[in-house]
Amino acid sequence: MATKKSKKSEVKQPLYINGRYVVEKQLPAKPQKGSKPYEEAKGQLKVTLVKSTAGCLKEQQATVRALGLTKIRTSNVLPDNAATRGMIFKVKHLVVVEEVK
Repeated sequence: MATKKSKKSEVKQPLYINGRYVVEKQLPAKPQKGSKPYEEAKGQLKVTLVKSTAGCLKEQQATVRALGLTKIRTSNVLPDNAATRGMIFKVKHLVVVEEVK
């Protein structure tokens, strides 16, 4: 006989980041699979640092500083040009990019 497992409502535990608890809703949303967040856009880009640069290459740490990002969840609005996109591409695993309208 097969037994049915009771469905328990799973309560998500808050994340513990940098010595404090962070509710998951407060973190920036990840881009959906198949979307192209780095596609050419007009205007400006909002770049947000979502992962630490600790353990990264010195070149990547310098690129994050050059983008004007210092701590996790800090954001900066930058012009949308080839230079900015190249910098974002180097650290794409550490940042989230949004188009500013």
